Amino acid sequence: MKGEFVFYKRDIINFLFVISFPIYGIGTYISGAKSPTTGFIVSISAHLLIILFYFIDILYKKEFQIKANRYFILTWLYLLTGIVSLFRALSNNLPEDNLPMTIAKCFLIATPVHAFIIVALYNEDQEGRIPKLAFISLSLLLLINMIGFYGLRLTNEVHSIEGRVNFPFLDGFYSGACVLAILNLMIIYYMSKCLDDPFRLSYLGAYFMFNLALLFMINSRINILIFLFVALLLAFKLIEKTRGLFVGSLFTVPILLNSGMILYQILSLPFFVSILKRVDIEDVTTFNGRAFIWRNAMNWLTEDQQGIWLGNGYKGHYFLGLISDVAKLWNSDIRDYHHLHLHSSSFEILVCQGIVGFAIYMILFYQLFVYYRKKYRNGDEMGIFFAVGVFLLFILEVDTFVYLEASGSVIFALLLSNVLITHPSKERAHPPDTGYPPVIHPVTLANN
Repeated sequence: MKGEFVFYKRDIINFLFVISFPIYGIGTYISGAKSPTTGFIVSISAHLLIILFYFIDILYKKEFQIKANRYFILTWLYLLTGIVSLFRALSNNLPEDNLPMTIAKCFLIATPVHAFIIVALYNEDQEGRIPKLAFISLSLLLLINMIGFYGLRLTNEVHSIEGRVNFPFLDGFYSGACVLAILNLMIIYYMSKCLDDPFRLSYLGAYFMFNLALLFMINSRINILIFLFVALLLAFKLIEKTRGLFVGSLFTVPILLNSGMILYQILSLPFFVSILKRVDIEDVTTFNGRAFIWRNAMNWLTEDQQGIWLGNGYKGHYFLGLISDVAKLWNSDIRDYHHLHLHSSSFEILVCQGIVGFAIYMILFYQLFVYYRKKYRNGDEMGIFFAVGVFLLFILEVDTFVYLEASGSVIFALLLSNVLITHPSKERAHPPDTGYPPVIHPVTLANN
């Protein structure tokens, strides 16, 4: 029909995917400022719509083909350890916890990966779209945070520090630094692919410098150091050649604990002092107090070992009293220190979900690492996610950004989703890319 625009089902899924990260961010603000249960539901609303659309589509087509591989089962086992830990916390009377919030949080941790698998299935013939859409989505997340912080004068209701950039639509203060680092790693990859295109190179470079300025304004030293390390490996094309990256990342905390003075000497250089503006010997060598928490967690791992196999439930460190001494050191109300965490996703998983949960998680992470390293080496467009995966691998050790319901866990779920499905043969013919036409009537829903 003349004048008719074809609106592919894939375009609906991709639109929901693009808005999923901004909506997740808005939900985190509602969780901290208003109601956790309501916020959790808002956060996954786009993911739920993706899943709903998929089920309507397969019912309409009356066909269903299982494309998940064995790692999908492992993913569900890991999610199950997280869900069990949440209900254990509820049964142990974690302060401020209740049944509706626990159920909503279970959906929060389980829904994104299933939604992203569906996105991958709808784009399996042109999977190179996924990184581009993810870049747009994360950029929109950054945009709404800029509007919220600078335009609406909102701050982060979960964790904020006066005098620094506190993005409101994220689950915590330091998550903003991680999102900026991930965007910049993607930009470095894109810049390496357009060295002969001055215009594209210039606007990507401007975006990179803008994000870098924000990253230093947030002023998370550990995040900045990890970003610089991964960025240099990526920029000099050493990231896939460096041996021991995966295994070495597991020893990040012990290495940091034994190199505090060396880091202080480096950060005391005039260049870093002028940028970071807070280079105190005690602050640097204890990593702003994190060293005390990490040592307590390591003592539990090597000596106490209570609940070491199956974990101690969500916020297990609270029930074990692992950080009560740190709460006193930081002058926190002892009745309120269940809000504190271990500043390490690895330690959180170990303490709360046990060695069993941690082992499953690391098997999945290793498969993710191998999958995207191969994509990167082959020059595949999905290879852009390799540097993101390496960044998350190190952040896993020193931040809760990747733990359970945090924003980073959603990014991890996005990367993992492609590992969990059986992909079509490369020889399969690709349908033409129709782009993203505007929706005007009449509209035809195509099968793609």
